[in-house]
Amino acid sequence: MPRFRLRRRSEPRQEHAHTCVRLRGEISGENAASTGRLLINALTPGLEVLEVDLGRVTYLSPDGCMALFSALVAARERDTRLIVTHADKRATATLDRIGFFRALADPEG
Repeated sequence: MPRFRLRRRSEPRQEHAHTCVRLRGEISGENAASTGRLLINALTPGLEVLEVDLGRVTYLSPDGCMALFSALVAARERDTRLIVTHADKRATATLDRIGFFRALADPEG
């Protein structure tokens, strides 16, 4: 299971408007469901932006991307914008190949 750290950024008068979840390690089909649950649990009421930082992810499989798709669906249900940051070239290629960036850009997704 990947390890993660949650960091909240607050704007004035808006409590926890931005939450950053920093994932690290491998994200594969074996841990996609539990990683997805961790991301969904970070979606607190009133959250405007959920940032998923992949800077320390060493491997992201196509099956592991289901964690991000699950979080994206849950974020949209809560009117929260999901962003992915610091993905390396391999993770970016995987996300692009499975259509995650298209889904991320399409609000009707």
